Amino acid sequence: MGSTLSHMLETLEPQLVRTLFMKAKNYDDVIDLTLGDPDLPTPQQVIDAGCTAMKSGKTHYTANAGLMELREAISEDIFRGLGIQYSPKTEIIVTPGAMGALSLASMCLLNPDDEVLILAPHWPNYTNMVRISSAIPIDIPCYGDENLRTLLTRLEAAISSRTRLLIINSPCNPSGQVLSREILSDIALFAIAHDLTVISDEVYHTLLFYGKSHHSILRTSEMRESSVLVDSMSKRFCMTGWRVGYAAAPSFLIARMTELQEHVSSCVAPFAQLAAAEALKTGEKDSQRMTDVFSRRCFFMAERLNQMPLLHCELPLATFYLFVDIRATGLSSMAFALKLLETERVALVPGIAFGACAEGFIRIACTVSEAKLEIACARIGRFLSSLH
Repeated sequence: MGSTLSHMLETLEPQLVRTLFMKAKNYDDVIDLTLGDPDLPTPQQVIDAGCTAMKSGKTHYTANAGLMELREAISEDIFRGLGIQYSPKTEIIVTPGAMGALSLASMCLLNPDDEVLILAPHWPNYTNMVRISSAIPIDIPCYGDENLRTLLTRLEAAISSRTRLLIINSPCNPSGQVLSREILSDIALFAIAHDLTVISDEVYHTLLFYGKSHHSILRTSEMRESSVLVDSMSKRFCMTGWRVGYAAAPSFLIARMTELQEHVSSCVAPFAQLAAAEALKTGEKDSQRMTDVFSRRCFFMAERLNQMPLLHCELPLATFYLFVDIRATGLSSMAFALKLLETERVALVPGIAFGACAEGFIRIACTVSEAKLEIACARIGRFLSSLH
């Protein structure tokens, strides 16, 4: 076989979140804080709906765009949250998780050597999705007050005749940062001025803490027709393994994404789609309960980390991640993560996984119990003492 492999594969970066997750499997008694995979169960009524669907024979292909029952539930959910109406027939596609929606959108929108601006730090898969389309990802640092103040200046400096797409993620994985209505309005004006399509990944929009409100760029004038809204059931309803996400966008793009899905994955399992429809119809209280759990865990963990020398952790406004500044340790983020795993059996993700601007940070997923987080804190404290 040898040289028959695609050259595109050589452009892909290792997915360090999974790398650390798999490396942790080599050790016993590990507290794993790597993946954004909540330990809370999928709501029982959602499981029951999936089981009922399987038992009643809902185990065959569906339309490439997904079951109409789910697309209607998604349309209603978007309207409740954003006040924006999307046609379930022509403007919504159900995909294998948000990852499926992001991949299809990227493949439909990008040509070789097109450039994509990505607000950073960001989920690592954005970069490789762009490269799979033989396009060029360009990170634009967006974390912290100074970067936010100068964001438009740096976006303008990065624009070129080949720029086609802008990817934003708010609330943000890994930082927990939530973009304000004012900043999103500025980004929208920039995108409109340069005729850019915006992919807005909003999968954490219900995981907001301390009364924080979610603002979507889709609510800015003119952005509905030049944006792709991406969301999923994974984080909101603890349904990561069910693999149900969606994209909402103008009909011309959804039509092409639907055509492409036939050649990539055909469709999402029908019983998973019906379970997702049940989640959207009845799971609001479950979603709020999960948010309450994660906010307590994040506050608990951040408070303890901030009592340790050499670490600083801003309280996240959303998600279930902590983005911890480790620069005072003198270690690179990868060295910190590897040494902590090897010596104290705590697995977390080095900041470099989320873009060069995230070097000097680590990401902690507060997706385990407070009891385990307490043990993890004791181990991290012991590790920091050893650095002296």
